[in-house]
Formats: sequence, C-alpha cells, structure tokens
Amino acid sequence: MNKIRFTVFLTSALFFSTACSTIQRSTVSGDSSDVRVVGEPVLIDGREVSSEVIVSLYDENYESSFSPIRMDYNQDVQRWLNFFQGRGARHMNVYLERASRYRPLMQSILREYGLPEDLFYIALIESGFSPRAYSHASAVGYWQFIRGTGLRYGLKIDGHVDERRDPVLSTRAAAEYFRALYSLFGDWHLAMAAYNTGENRVQRLLLQHRTRDFWELARVSRLPRETKNYVPKYIAAAMIAKDPAKYGFDSVEYQDPISYETVKVEQPVSLRTLAGHIGLTYEDLKALNPKYRGDYVPMYADRETFLRVPPGRVQQAVAAIPRSFSEPPAVVHSDYEIYRVRRGDTLSHIARRYRTTVPNLRRLNNLNQRGLIRVGQRLRVPARGGVTTVAANPTGGRSTTSAQPSSAEAPAFHTVRRGENLTLIARRYGVSVNELLRLNNLSTRSIIRAGDRIRIREIQDQQEEASHGSSHVVRRGENLTSIARRYNTTVQELRRVNNIPHRAVLHVGRVLTIPGNQPVVHRVRRGETLSQIARRYNVSTQRLAQANDINNRSRIMAGAELVIPQ
Repeated sequence: MNKIRFTVFLTSALFFSTACSTIQRSTVSGDSSDVRVVGEPVLIDGREVSSEVIVSLYDENYESSFSPIRMDYNQDVQRWLNFFQGRGARHMNVYLERASRYRPLMQSILREYGLPEDLFYIALIESGFSPRAYSHASAVGYWQFIRGTGLRYGLKIDGHVDERRDPVLSTRAAAEYFRALYSLFGDWHLAMAAYNTGENRVQRLLLQHRTRDFWELARVSRLPRETKNYVPKYIAAAMIAKDPAKYGFDSVEYQDPISYETVKVEQPVSLRTLAGHIGLTYEDLKALNPKYRGDYVPMYADRETFLRVPPGRVQQAVAAIPRSFSEPPAVVHSDYEIYRVRRGDTLSHIARRYRTTVPNLRRLNNLNQRGLIRVGQRLRVPARGGVTTVAANPTGGRSTTSAQPSSAEAPAFHTVRRGENLTLIARRYGVSVNELLRLNNLSTRSIIRAGDRIRIREIQDQQEEASHGSSHVVRRGENLTSIARRYNTTVQELRRVNNIPHRAVLHVGRVLTIPGNQPVVHRVRRGETLSQIARRYNVSTQRLAQANDINNRSRIMAGAELVIPQ
C-alpha cells in the first residue's frame, strides 16, 4: 500500500514539476520595451549563423526560467576538489584553458533554452571540451552522446559527418536533453545522474527507495559508482572553474573565444583544398568544422550545408568554393567493426579486448541480459577512431567511386600499427582476410605485431618489388642467421631494417622486411606452372628454370620457393 501511495505521489510530483517548468519557460523576461520569451530557441530552422550572432542574442542580465543548480558541499565534493588540485591538476589546467574558448558560445546556447548557465560545466567533466573525446561506452564529442541518444536529438551521424563533435549542434542537443530530464525529475542533481546512467534506471531506483534526493539515493541504492561520483565531481569542477585562483589555478593560459562566420556550400568540397585557397592551414579550418570526419564535405538532400571560416574570410571562401570541388572519398568511417566470436569467448573477454563494457556490447548488438553468443557469430564492437567501410553516397545511393583502393592503387605493403588486426587491415584495403593470410604465409593462429610489414597485394612488376625489398614470414625453427643467409644479407642489416634489438625473441609468424636489391622469392601455389610464374614476373621460363636448377619444367611442387632472377 505504501508503495502504491509513493508511486501516486511521485507521478503527481513529476507532473507538477513538468507543468511548472512549462509555465516558467513561457514567462517573459524584461519590461514591455524589451520583450523576449525565455527558453524558446531562436535558431529553430537549423541554419548556421556566425558566432557573434549567437553570443550577442542575450544580454548579461540573464536569469534562467528553471531553478538554479544547487552547489552542495560535502565530503564527496571535497574529495573531488582534492583530486583536481592534486593528481588531476594537470588535466584540470588544460580543461580550464579550453573552457574559455567555448564558454561564450555554449552558455549563450544554454540561455536560448532558458537553462542554467552552470550546465556548461557538464561538458568540462564529460570531455574536457575536446571534440575528439571518446569513452569506453562509445560516447563521442563535447557532451559525450552515445550514437542512439545523438540520433534521438537530431544529430547527424554517418561516415562523413558526426555532429556530436560540433560545439553548436551538440550543445543544442544537450540543452534539449537536459530540458527533458528536468521536466521528468524536477531536480538538477537527479537530471545529471540520469544524463550519466539513463533516465529509466534513475526512475526505477527512485520508486524502489522512495526518495527524491540524489545524495540519499547515492547512499542507499545500487547506482553505478561512476554515477554516484558524477554530481560531486561536477560540483567540484564548477567551483574551481568559477574561481580558479582560489584553488591554486592562477597561471592558466586561457584560449581566445571561438569566432567564425558562415558560408553556404552548394557542392561537395575538400576542406584541405579550400583552406589552401583562402590562406589557412587545413588544421585551422578543420578546428572550426570538427563535425566532418575527414577532408570531405558532403551534400545532403534534406538539409543545407554550411562551412565556418574565420571572420573576414567569407568573400574569399565564396570565391574559392567552386575551385575546391571534391569527389566522394574512397573510404568512409564507422563507429564499430565486426568481430567473429571464437571458441572460449565471452562478452567479458571481448569487452576487455576492445576497451568497452558488457552493457555497451549488448546495446550495440541488441542482446538482452540472457542473450547467449555462439562461435562464429558476428558482433559489433567499438572501433576507436573509426574504421574504413564501403563508401556510400550521402543521399542514399551507392557512390560511383570505389570504396577501397583498387589492387593497382593499393600499396604493396602495410606497416602494422598498434591496435590493428588482419580484419581492420583487410577492410582498409578492400581485400579478404584469407587473401592476407595467403599472401603472407600466415595461419589463422599467427600473431601480427606493431611494426610488422604485411603484403597487401601481389607485386606485378619486379622493379617495384626490388624497390620495396621483399618480406619473409618467420617459421618454426628459423633464426636471424638462417634468414640472413637465405637472402644474402647480414644479421646486422636485418636488425636495422626491422628495428630488432639484441636479445629480442623472434616470434613465429612475424613478417620481416628483407633489405632491397635482394632476390625476389616466389612461393609456388597449387596449380601454378613455371611458364605462368615467368610471365607474372616478366622473365623467360628458361632463365627462371636456370636460376632455380630446375631440369623438369613440368614438375614444380606447391609450396616450393623459387628465386626470381633480376
């Protein structure tokens, strides 16, 4: 009975807070000579305007139509103050430097929605005001939206554009989300907790523990540790950001506020080319347009496209845009890659491997709590920084440009970077994993490491092979001495070319670069003949046979290695 009464009370309270906030947002601030409706966005058509226009829309005499955010002080807040002044001081100093760049713009947008300006400090603890911020839960950008929430609040996310990285559009989306959360909970601390962990979980715990106070909920409930820390962390960060010198941050090198004008674009352009035409570096132009995931600015059928340029560069940009036309890129980006489940895998193992969480894997793959995974199943896993996928036309059709470099355009070799695997490399160059295994004499159990050179395609021209040098996959029982002898080089040269320190262990499956101008070795595949191999490397069959002491040209065994004569 008590639970029923509390449910009725909570529902009534939520309705009352929603109604009150709605009434408040409809109030008019100022006298009759300066009428402005607080909380209604003025740029609802989605058009881009200059930063000066956004910042100048509201004067300094602003009062939010919502209740202010309480800056409670307790032991939890003090613990975070100690952290930011101690181990976290270096990071806090960087965040304060960036904050000055975005404060006028973001706080003006919060004013558009009638919200407290202090919500600005949520972006400080979420991302440190970095558009490239990326969390273990695949949250992206200044306000750390996951993909689903970003799409729900109107942000465009595809292979060319990610508006979660845009300071204006993402702040508008965050403002919409916070208005909805406050209307639901009627309390900013609870709204923040819901922003961090989800409104459904907070609602469920409120009903279960019969409290409307965040601090009490954090004490008695099973809120995630991150969410329990979220509000005191926010309060501590806001206290420091409002008075940095008081907390020892008296040498902050504040950045200038972001400033730009906008220009409409009516054709796909290259940011790099446009930057060159208007006398900017690519990095400076990209910093004003961080929503574009690469150099390419696409066109969309359902919206206009604008670019931001430094003040005073609009006319130059208008003149340069026709000369900056760009075809769609060969590759686009994705927020996830595909992982095939292997025997013995669990969601916990896969989550640790890709630096994410089990709930995030379940969300990406629509798995419920009891959902089982099976060997061979394909799972989406987060890809930090994005992976290359098949390019598509932004309007919905397939691009006429190939998504991957053709075999003639792709480089012959790829140097493995930290975190890469054969699946990523294969997708990048438009080949299959099986083809990479075959080209590099690797098995499905072979391990590749950062620094290894992977053959991407067959070398059609012997001169090209000689210029690159050849490669060798280490097999069981081999060592540097035997490999150097085989390729007519020295152990010292092998160590130098492959950055192998003394006493380093040579692992089976590692791909070694053989210094250039050494004989090219071809491994015979099933069904190949000597004449086919000779034609492939543009040498005569007779020379190939003589170089390898072959008497019976009709009998060469699969797996045999032939030296290709110069």
